[in-house]
Amino acid sequence: MDFRLPDDRYESWDEMRRRLVAETELYLSEALRHPELAVRIPMIPADTGRFPPSLTRAFWEPILFGD
Repeated sequence: MDFRLPDDRYESWDEMRRRLVAETELYLSEALRHPELAVRIPMIPADTGRFPPSLTRAFWEPILFGD
């Protein structure tokens, strides 16, 4: 199985692994540096109720369509 990068060059599994680790490291470092930017996911313990439809919309609209 070959994976293509945007510039159409082939990437070996080792290259892909290194790239993915570097991207993940950068993402996690930035997330730890700016915790105020984290998306808070509302939760309800299992079998205790459901979210109202208005909360579903209020949660997903900023994520899908921007603020």
